[in-house]
Amino acid sequence: MQNRTKKDEPVTVVAEPKKKLSYKLQRELDLLPEQIAAAEAKRDALAAQTADAGFYSRDAEQIQTVLAQLADAEAALEALEERWLELEEMTS
Repeated sequence: MQNRTKKDEPVTVVAEPKKKLSYKLQRELDLLPEQIAAAEAKRDALAAQTADAGFYSRDAEQIQTVLAQLADAEAALEALEERWLELEEMTS
């Protein structure tokens, strides 16, 4: 007995047209890369401070202030990146 198989039919993939964002959302998406770059620069500057050899020999209050600023900068950066991803997903 022979095994008969159907010939594979060509599959046509139709790409859906990109969804268009409102002007406000498109503007927000366009500005996000600049905002992300600024947030990364701020985070990197604060991280460089904490990497300094004498950082932890400073006053405890100064250390806590910088560490809190670093945590805030990381949270802000994460929020910006999540928003960018959200808006990008809306366009595809």
